[in-house]
Amino acid sequence: MKKITCIVVGSLVLSIASWGQASSSSCTGNSCPGGGSSSIDLLKKSFQSSSQTIQGTETAKGGQTGTSQKNVNQSAASKKATTTASPASVRPVATQGNTLDMPLSVGGSVQSVQATVKPVKAPAKLSPTVAQRVEDSKKKRQDAAQKKAMPTETEQAIEKENALLPPSSKADLQAAEVGTKTPEEEAAEAELEYAVKKLEESKEKAASADRRILPSASQNRPSKVPAPNKAFDPSAYRPGVTWMASKSTHFDIYTQKRTQGISSSNMPMMFESAYQTLSRFIPWMMSGRVRVFIYQDRNSYLRYEPNAIAWSNAVAYPTRGEIVVYDDPKDKQNLKESFTHELTHIFTQQFFDSHKTGKLMTPLWLDEGLAVLMEDHAYNGAKGGPWSNDFKMLNFQRKPVPGPGSGFGSSSLFSSSSKRFPSASRRKGKPVFFEPFEDFMQPDSLHAFEGKDKTQDWYFQAYTMVRFLLNPMGSSSPSNRMQFEQFTRLLSLGEPQRDPSTGFLIKDKKGNTVYEPYSVEKALGKVYHYNTIANFEDNFWRWADKR
Repeated sequence: MKKITCIVVGSLVLSIASWGQASSSSCTGNSCPGGGSSSIDLLKKSFQSSSQTIQGTETAKGGQTGTSQKNVNQSAASKKATTTASPASVRPVATQGNTLDMPLSVGGSVQSVQATVKPVKAPAKLSPTVAQRVEDSKKKRQDAAQKKAMPTETEQAIEKENALLPPSSKADLQAAEVGTKTPEEEAAEAELEYAVKKLEESKEKAASADRRILPSASQNRPSKVPAPNKAFDPSAYRPGVTWMASKSTHFDIYTQKRTQGISSSNMPMMFESAYQTLSRFIPWMMSGRVRVFIYQDRNSYLRYEPNAIAWSNAVAYPTRGEIVVYDDPKDKQNLKESFTHELTHIFTQQFFDSHKTGKLMTPLWLDEGLAVLMEDHAYNGAKGGPWSNDFKMLNFQRKPVPGPGSGFGSSSLFSSSSKRFPSASRRKGKPVFFEPFEDFMQPDSLHAFEGKDKTQDWYFQAYTMVRFLLNPMGSSSPSNRMQFEQFTRLLSLGEPQRDPSTGFLIKDKKGNTVYEPYSVEKALGKVYHYNTIANFEDNFWRWADKR
């Protein structure tokens, strides 16, 4: 007669004993393993035997002690026999790597099941710098916990309720509140705190600088644009403030109703003066009226304007045709410069987005460089302002490129010839290196300069490049202005296409003239005869060396 050996875990130990006893004493006919009975039938019988044994044990109290003791002895003997009869082959055997062979014996046959255990990942080793930041972060949190103020009434009520909880619930709450962090999480948190710290330092440095750089207008993207055929409601776009509407020759002005202080006089006249400055240089770009919002003071400006920067006093929304400023009677000159800068963004956007797509179409270096140039002319007319003074005094040079035979950022023939330009300026002082023009004209170049804390250098290079194209000698010469106008028109619209056989303009199905789009390089070649960006850069440095 065959003995059935099975390994069961936990609460089925008693069932194993009963099953072994049943298989050794009452295995007859089809109930035997060799008689065709399935494993499921054997399990059913084992559960029935275990149930009867448990019931017999419970009813053995009060006069049936002998029967109960007998069942216990039989179960112990059966368990001992089962344990003794277990062959060595049913024990887990370790194999290569992290795999275990788990033998399983059912119905007299033994099968091997493999189980793989995932190794424990060793914690990543932190660099000394990151480890120090982690320690500083931990110490900072510990100090904050020690200096924590007295709990509020709500916190006291919560602590009082928690005091009535059972000990196990308290432990769970404390564990959930404290939590555990892996070394990787500690390092990530420390790096985040360090990044926030550096950002705050950068903001403080920008706020304390001699010249406040206005944020790029390309970053100001409103969530919605007013419909052109509907009456404009200022409260729909800037709620929380009562606005008073007025008009000037070229502007629709909305002024916050004052709750304190005294407003500046003749602000509309200052806006019109900025308009006249632009009309001397870029009249072909100017069209339509512009909305201007004036907050009563800096605090209201920072509170209600979503894109307001702490060190700025104006924000432009080119795609919506709006400028936002705040009244500052003590610094009207700076307000005039900032307003002229932002007004330039409005007109360049209207000019380059002729199809009303709502997207910023102006090349970033051209947009910001032109805005800074107009801002500088608004400072002191033809004499210029701080940017013009930097152009005369700063020792800006071509950025050297490492490698034999190449001393500059340009890839033209001049970079390898004997006629080089070792310095575009004979001024003394720390040099300011200009980036190669092809790299500088990329859309993300400003972001790269900001990451290096050289935002002012980027704006100065953009100003100098646009000055070379529009205003090379510091005056609004008609010939220079005509060239610059043609250059910007080719960028914004392109060139009308003509039928080579007839010379007539080509029209589309709707009767509109078909234009050939122009890139910056192609427009420079068409207007200024600079066939490549490198050739444009070489001519720029020839001009700069004579200043």
